[in-house]
Amino acid sequence: MIGQVFKRWHVVAMGILVVVFSFGTYGIKQKVNSRTNELSRSIIHGSTVGYQKFLNNYFDQYDRILSQVAYVYDELEIANKQKHAILDAMLQLDSSIVSIAVFKENAFWIAQSLELSDSIPNLAKLQHKDVNNLNAIVLAERYMFVGHSLKHQKGSWCALLIDLNRLHKQFIFDNIYTSIYQVVINQHQQCIYHPDIEKVGKQYMLPPFMDEHIEDENSQWDTLLVAQSDYLQLPVFKEYSRMTFQDNSWIVLNVSPGFEVKDMVAEQEGNMFLLFFLFLFMLLLIIVVSIINWKRELLLRANAEQEHLNLLLKHEKQKSDTISIKLELLRSGLNSHFMFNSLGTVKALLNKNAEAARAMLSDLSKLYRYQLTIEGEQLVTLREELNFTQKYVDVINLRSNSSIIMKIHNLDECLDYKVLPVSLQLLVENCIKHNIASELQPLTVDISMKDGQVIVENELRPKETIGEASGKGLKNLNTRYNLIAQRECTFMVRGGCFIATIPLIKQ
Repeated sequence: MIGQVFKRWHVVAMGILVVVFSFGTYGIKQKVNSRTNELSRSIIHGSTVGYQKFLNNYFDQYDRILSQVAYVYDELEIANKQKHAILDAMLQLDSSIVSIAVFKENAFWIAQSLELSDSIPNLAKLQHKDVNNLNAIVLAERYMFVGHSLKHQKGSWCALLIDLNRLHKQFIFDNIYTSIYQVVINQHQQCIYHPDIEKVGKQYMLPPFMDEHIEDENSQWDTLLVAQSDYLQLPVFKEYSRMTFQDNSWIVLNVSPGFEVKDMVAEQEGNMFLLFFLFLFMLLLIIVVSIINWKRELLLRANAEQEHLNLLLKHEKQKSDTISIKLELLRSGLNSHFMFNSLGTVKALLNKNAEAARAMLSDLSKLYRYQLTIEGEQLVTLREELNFTQKYVDVINLRSNSSIIMKIHNLDECLDYKVLPVSLQLLVENCIKHNIASELQPLTVDISMKDGQVIVENELRPKETIGEASGKGLKNLNTRYNLIAQRECTFMVRGGCFIATIPLIKQ
């Protein structure tokens, strides 16, 4: 069945379609994957830029506090007690600031200082050093020293001491990091912030391309790199960017796990493949159904053409049967034997009984005239057929000394009904042809009507020899009724009698 429905070229075409769609899907997948990677890098870069702004704002706060301290001691002309109170308030602004120091000429004054967890070098010893070299330096691997020169007082400057552990706790408490984390490294390559507090305050190893060219323009700045994170133990995206603090260039390492983006891409790829296979399945299903419907339509068309051809053949056969029936009709009518016998009888009667001879010639002429009249007619009235049959029996009786008796019963009500031409005469002739009849033992033929049929009945007295017993006459009569009236004739032997019926046609 499959071989009949799907030809080889069908399978080849569907195979080519699957291959083309597969390559097309693979190409689209690669393009989408590339585009998704670009998009994911753009998203990660956008996130790092946002976190970078947070860092800038966080460390700018220290700049603002230093500027305010410098303003109080360098420009504001108020009492020292008032200055001290202002600095006390400033110290409360940020818990990560544990000390504010002011170096004025050779004197060192601690404006406010909290208790320190770790001892650090005496800040007074730092006053003879270059404040620019000390700016943002990490002390005791925990505290960051941030200084600011006073404009109007040479050799004087102010400073903040920031507890990096507290700064780390603030970052954790603020919960600013969700999808990435950042590492902040000062100009001395000391770690200012890292999610792993053990690394805070210590030297941080930079990659070779960053180690020696921090101040240079490098192609690796603001570029998303794929690397391995020692902290997360996962493949990550790393991006190095720069941040300016106290006129110094710091390095910010932005680290994003990236698995969320990969999972998103993988999920989209899975959806795309599912959509592709669903589309391919539906396309193949449509093609298969179309081929099956096309085959079915082709078969239906072939069957219709075959039926049409059969109808044409049947029509031709009917035409042939009609011609054959017409020929048989002529043969089944008054055949040549009947004519010669009748003419012989007329010749014999001319010497004995001229009146009977003239009557017989008159009957013969009426018989043949009737046949000429009904030629081409499909139906005649029962009345016409009875008259024709009676003339035929009269001619037979002149030849055989009244050996045939035809009795007609209850036909008055149906004389105007139709029958086939020469149908009744054929049945009577069949009775005479196949049965013994004489003057002493005449053959009685009864003609009656019952249930819309004409019944012709005679006693069976078969002849020993039959001249033309082909049996085609009755068969052709039945065929004629089938063709013209779609009715059946019946022929049977019952109770020593032969009974034949022909349908009456009401028109």
